Amino acid sequence: MTINLKNKIWGSFAGLATGDALGMPFHELTPHEIKKRCGGLATTFYPISDDEFIHLDYKAGQFTDDTILSIVTAQAIIKYKGKLTTDQFVTELADWVKNNESIWQHGNVFGPSTKFAFKKLLNNKFDLYLDRSRTWLSNGTSNGCMMRVSPAGWAYPGNLERAVELACTVILPTHPTEIALSAASGQAAAISEALTPTATVNSVIDAMLKGAELGEKIGRKSARIVSHRLPLPCLELALNLAEKAKDPFEAGYLIRRTIGSHMHASETLATVIGIFYSAKGETEISIIAGVNNGGDTDTIASILGALTGALNGISSVRKDWVGTVEKTNNVQFEPLASEFAALSIES
Repeated sequence: MTINLKNKIWGSFAGLATGDALGMPFHELTPHEIKKRCGGLATTFYPISDDEFIHLDYKAGQFTDDTILSIVTAQAIIKYKGKLTTDQFVTELADWVKNNESIWQHGNVFGPSTKFAFKKLLNNKFDLYLDRSRTWLSNGTSNGCMMRVSPAGWAYPGNLERAVELACTVILPTHPTEIALSAASGQAAAISEALTPTATVNSVIDAMLKGAELGEKIGRKSARIVSHRLPLPCLELALNLAEKAKDPFEAGYLIRRTIGSHMHASETLATVIGIFYSAKGETEISIIAGVNNGGDTDTIASILGALTGALNGISSVRKDWVGTVEKTNNVQFEPLASEFAALSIES
């Protein structure tokens, strides 16, 4: 059965947000701690625990900066019909930052690279082209570069090069390193391929590898070169580890032990590709494995949700998950999917 483009984008958006909300309470816990707190695998929404230090006051089913910033990025892309410049995106981002300080300053939800850039935008001290100091870029390798880049893939289904170009455009302002652009490009390229009618698990993985390679090349020309733990070799190693695993949970465990599953962009993308491969691209088990893997659970599960939802469509995302997240966050996933489907046809 061929899944139409709107349903694939709808599935990607819904998968992103539900994975984010499911993983939210378990950020930086170990798999053992998650299992102990849930009495088994976490497969539904939980409130935060008494020892929470990141998502303060969050409710069960509430999504985080992963989804919030994906929506901000998506709205900017739609406004400029997929052809916005980095300067235009900085303007859109600055407007959001100045009007939503209570959101991004709350707790420790927004990551170090993003928050550093936001404070500069808030105080009108942001200069994309002049500020290349070590201080400004010291945190520019965190996975905030990936969590909000799925809309770049939504805008250009089947057009890997354009998806990568757009990913670099919207990520450069907050994560201007070659590592970040490589990781973001890998994610955007994989989403772009997953939205095509003929996409397979292997074709999506190939697109992620090609995207990461292309993004690194772009980053070496336009961003600060930090030259450590680059995404592409981590992706290749993760695939080798996943090949040895009996299931996606073991794949995540092997990658966590060897590469890591925390906030570094290369760790996050490696975990995503390993679980995705081992789960054979299946949506529900991929998201659940991401949530229960520990580390940066909300970001890993949200990216897995975006990727598998794009491959398999909205029908692959559990209806009870979607209903809970839409109600808790007062959001609807279908309208944005419709806008992107129309945008993609035009482009």
